[in-house]
Amino acid sequence: MDRRLLELLVNKPDLVGSFPEWMLPTETIAEMRESDHGAIAEIAGRDSIAAVLAACEARDIRLILPTVAYTGSEYGNWSGTLDKIESLRERLRNRNVKVFDAVVLGSPTFWWKLCGRYTTHFANKFGFYSPCVGCHLYFHAIRIPLAKKVQCPTVIGGERESHDEKLKVNQIKISLDYYCSFMRKFGIELFLPIRYMKSGKEIESIIHEEWKEGEQQLACVLGKNYLDVDGSVSFQEEAIIQYMDEFALPLAESEVGKYLE
Repeated sequence: MDRRLLELLVNKPDLVGSFPEWMLPTETIAEMRESDHGAIAEIAGRDSIAAVLAACEARDIRLILPTVAYTGSEYGNWSGTLDKIESLRERLRNRNVKVFDAVVLGSPTFWWKLCGRYTTHFANKFGFYSPCVGCHLYFHAIRIPLAKKVQCPTVIGGERESHDEKLKVNQIKISLDYYCSFMRKFGIELFLPIRYMKSGKEIESIIHEEWKEGEQQLACVLGKNYLDVDGSVSFQEEAIIQYMDEFALPLAESEVGKYLE
């Protein structure tokens, strides 16, 4: 791994609105701006790779700018995620799709304001709270300034509503609808090509390899926080609506606005 990239991943600075030339060269920006067939890709785990491949099947996409986001709560091997981008590059080269080098971005402070600071307050106020809902809003929101910078109106995400009949509070219908509508406020489409795929087998059929969900990717210290002790999903949709409407969306819009200034 490039030493400069490793240093960023260790220190996790506020890196959202502007990027070093070695990571996002002027030539890459120009190429993305000049094309009507480019897309930014959110890269994390298995589903995100499948989403990019599915997107390139569904639309005439010729340029992919892969992005990897950090928060402050991940742990694991970053090299694995970056290696998957290299594999994706090889796969898409045969389809005449160019995959640029990855842009790494994030703001632990933004994440803390949105997801961590008011945990006790929201649990008391709404009777339920999970940082995962705001976390995925964060993952989409921090890519907006980059999308504006390279003048790309499409961001590909790997979210899907059902995972072999299992629910994730950050990927239920109401959450995904919120994320998509938030991006539209800034003139950006959050394209979710695998949103309605329910089976992991469907995902594996796209990526042409056995890859169990959750493997070969970073983990989070807060993972599965919304599961009860018996493993069942426990959440209140009304609480998610209140959290998003009364707090998360206004805060995220304000934070993104600061970067766009």
